[in-house]
Amino acid sequence: MFRLHVVALPHTQTSKVHTACAFTIKILRFIRMMASLGHKVYHYGAEGSEVSEWAEDVPVLSRKEQEGWFGPFDQNKLYKADWTGNAPYWKALNDRSVAEILKRKRPGDFVCVIMGRLCKPIADGAGSDVLTVEYGIGYNGPFSKYRVFESYAHMHKIWGVEGGRDPDGKFYDVVIPNYLDPEEYPFGAVKQDYFLYLGRLVQRKGIKIAVDTCRHIGAKLVLAGQGCVKHEVVSGVKQIHCEDGAVYSGNHLEFVGSVIGERRARLLQNAKAVFVPTYYIEPFGTVAVEAQMTGTPAITTDFGVFPETVEHGRTGFRCRTLDHFVWAARHVGDLDPRYIHQRALANWSMDRVRWMYQEYFTMLNDLWKSGWKEIHDDRRELDWLRRY
Repeated sequence: MFRLHVVALPHTQTSKVHTACAFTIKILRFIRMMASLGHKVYHYGAEGSEVSEWAEDVPVLSRKEQEGWFGPFDQNKLYKADWTGNAPYWKALNDRSVAEILKRKRPGDFVCVIMGRLCKPIADGAGSDVLTVEYGIGYNGPFSKYRVFESYAHMHKIWGVEGGRDPDGKFYDVVIPNYLDPEEYPFGAVKQDYFLYLGRLVQRKGIKIAVDTCRHIGAKLVLAGQGCVKHEVVSGVKQIHCEDGAVYSGNHLEFVGSVIGERRARLLQNAKAVFVPTYYIEPFGTVAVEAQMTGTPAITTDFGVFPETVEHGRTGFRCRTLDHFVWAARHVGDLDPRYIHQRALANWSMDRVRWMYQEYFTMLNDLWKSGWKEIHDDRRELDWLRRY
């Protein structure tokens, strides 16, 4: 049995019903997976988190403090967090988490953090008799010696940033993909007459590609996510105004706000396809995988993580021009929803991915023995063969 000290984020409660934050949901599912394998898990986060079924909950931030820093919770709001680490909530989270970890830790424990250098003070304060692991890197600026990336695309990008144009690899940097609870994403074989964009309403996520594609083929596009400041009808035309200044127009658009839980699952399940046409090098793009888990194909760009998550012509289409996106939207009905669903289950279900984490933490635990040279002659299953 391993002992894991999992530090949450300052702006949310760790709960699947109170947040649209992808990283917070990732933290919750990670706790559930590790607890399901019999490990002892401690959670350090905000008051009101819902983790006691799987972890010992150690509140280090109060709700009153959170509201003072971030205002009342609004799932439609894009929180403009401080990424320098200078905001008071980072110091409070880090200092208090260290103090509570020191009360509970034992030599050989793991301290599990997310959000890179913002949480480095936790590693510095926790001591040399524990190992600090960044267990879900979909961000820039990781710091630790032991790192789990969400995709090979992102890992190699970070290696290039850190090591220049010809870096060496690192044996304890690994790829373990993001993970979903299949019960939250029920399969749907019959699709309704709309396409879906689900994500932050920012230009780099490629909203305009989805809007223009659906306008060209005369299809309805549902827009769901955080970042809309106003939606109105001007001279008979719908307009959606976003926080980054972009405005999207057209009567083929329907804005439904931020969606979580069952409503999110239904939108994904019933869509003809979901657009994830990200401009930047997407570290994972969980929405594309969420869609596939319900049997809905994904239409994406052809770089970043998507060659790892979208099987072109089978579970969706990866595109490079508007012509490609239009063709893809016209042909998604040719794809088999059941195959899409089954492939997603095989690759990204929590039941599959938890064994990848088990193998990784076993590797790290061996560092207290003979390290890289440690041999497990009694190994019955090659858990590492489950890798993504």
